Amino acid sequence: MRVRLLILAGLAFIASSASMAQSMEYTKRLSGSLDISPQGRVSTYDLQTTGVPSIDQGLGSLIESWKFIVPANATGPKAIKADFVITVIRKNMSDEKYAVKRVELFPLRTSPKARRPQTADELAYCERLDATPRSDIICSAILPAGDALAVSAEIYVAIKKTNGEPMVAIESLNLYSAQNTKILSKNAREAKAKYSQAALVWAKKNSQGFLQDKEQFLTRVEYVQSPNTLPWRRQENVADAPAAWVNDDFRAKTKYVSQGGLEIIVK
Repeated sequence: MRVRLLILAGLAFIASSASMAQSMEYTKRLSGSLDISPQGRVSTYDLQTTGVPSIDQGLGSLIESWKFIVPANATGPKAIKADFVITVIRKNMSDEKYAVKRVELFPLRTSPKARRPQTADELAYCERLDATPRSDIICSAILPAGDALAVSAEIYVAIKKTNGEPMVAIESLNLYSAQNTKILSKNAREAKAKYSQAALVWAKKNSQGFLQDKEQFLTRVEYVQSPNTLPWRRQENVADAPAAWVNDDFRAKTKYVSQGGLEIIVK
């Protein structure tokens, strides 16, 4: 199955003891770079270590298996360099089993179809909640108004094209603290309400920029109160059950995202 990777990887905009979490996991975002041959194979790559040799080995095998359809110039397909980020999750710190949540690819020397606002008019557009969504601008997320919340959040929002306005739905809402402590139920309830509403409004605003010519997209937004710089971040998913269309098939088709016309073949 060929999957065309869409522009922008759901930019991460930065804007404790009983828990109400539905599930708890540890996550890590790993940065890397790779060289792709004109034939679409990974020729060389570098990847930040997870600190767990067996996971590093598994991720290395995954990267080596990638097959791309690369953009062509007048003389045909060309070699390409790209940076990438892999988001990995596992249930606990002693577990060597893991899952890849997301792969974000950033081909170098490409021009994305959507970008951050630069001009006064573009900044004004981002401030108007009632403005018609644009496909060339991705507005930054901002922290919800009011008193500062006690926890931070990473939220994945699903977007689906329709005959009218795109649909948006929370795929996952993960709360975390700066030191991997448990989230108090009171803090979790308040954070869930405020962050989920802010994320949905933000995704709706940017839906056209994320979708472009795709039928569906999964974007990521992060609201940071206190940064967590630990090697693996403990987080609690407090999201309600997702919409019926946010299923395993949707997740499989939106796991890989990129820009610049790069395509990946997913078996």
